[in-house]
Parts: sequence; structure tokens; C-alpha cells
Amino acid sequence: MRIDTRNFLELKGDLVYLKKLDPEYADEYWSNFDDCSIEAMIFTGTQQIFSKSDITTYLEDICSDRSRIDFLIFSKESNKAVGEVVINDIYRNNRSANMRIIIYRKEEFNKGYGSESIILALNYGFGMLNLHRIELEAFVFNERAIHVYEKIGFKKEGIKRDGWFYNHKYYDMITMSILEDEFREKYIHSQVSLDEFNN
Repeated sequence: MRIDTRNFLELKGDLVYLKKLDPEYADEYWSNFDDCSIEAMIFTGTQQIFSKSDITTYLEDICSDRSRIDFLIFSKESNKAVGEVVINDIYRNNRSANMRIIIYRKEEFNKGYGSESIILALNYGFGMLNLHRIELEAFVFNERAIHVYEKIGFKKEGIKRDGWFYNHKYYDMITMSILEDEFREKYIHSQVSLDEFNN
């Protein structure tokens, strides 16, 4: 019998801990997704409407997808799920991947949850998945997120013109990335404190 050790993953920080998202969390995931704030939906580009059965099928599918790993973000203070962070589009030959994150509710913004979750996921991606490059995209109007990504260590690479359509209008998207050596220089070799991202 083959045991998927990813099922036992738990990454711990000072403010949050990450647990691998699987069907065990279907009810909790649906509850949070259904209660997601409009700001979170817009900033992440979510345009579709999902049913609970869609969510269950989705969770079953991602568990068998070897090109991604999805984490639920839990607040250490409340032990409740506050968001999710995903490493997806993993290309083993290029040692590259994409990343996305969502904090479900506006009242959980600006608490340091997102920054710490990204750093934990990056540490896993570079340290355990042996990735070389991780990229993400941000909408040009999401200045808060862009600032956070730059503070973490992501660098702007370019603009995807008219990359997203919403409510009769196209918006540009900014592509950003971080390389393994850049991450290690900032977080592994220097042992930077996560406290600076919580202010």
C-alpha cells in the first residue's frame, strides 16, 4: 500500500498553521467559500458560482493531482480556517510553479496571516519540492497585495495586458516571481524574523 505523506502535512508559523486541503475538510471549506467576502473574491479573480457538490468533487480531484498542493490556512488563535494558499502548475523539469492565496473575509485582512502563509508555502516549495522558481499574478489595482509580495521578496517581471475580464472591463495583471536563492538569502541564511511582516 502506498501512503501519500502529503496527507499528513502541517506547516506551523507564529500566527497560522497550514494543513493539506483534502475531502476531510469539505464542510469547513464550503462554509468558508460560501461566506467569502466580495473583496476576497474580486482580488482573487473568482468569477464562477459553485455548489457544495462542485466543491466536494473539486477536493477529490485536487487530492490526486500531483502538479499541485493546496493548504488551508488556520489561525493559531482561533483554530479556524481563514484562507488557503496553493502551489500549483508544478513543472518538475523546469522546477517551477505558480502560487495563489486567498484570505476569506475582509475582517481577517492586515493581520499578517497572508504574509506568513506565503512564506511557509515558499519554504515548503523550495525546501521540500526542490523548486527553483515560484511565480504569482496580481491585479494592478490590488496595490496592498503587490506591496506585501514585494516585501516578502517577489520581484515584478512584467504586465499581462488585459489579462482579466470583470464586469464589462479588462484589467492588467502583474507577474511576479521569487527564486530559490533569493528566498534562502532572505529567510534561511539570515534567519529573518516573521515579526516584521506582522506590522
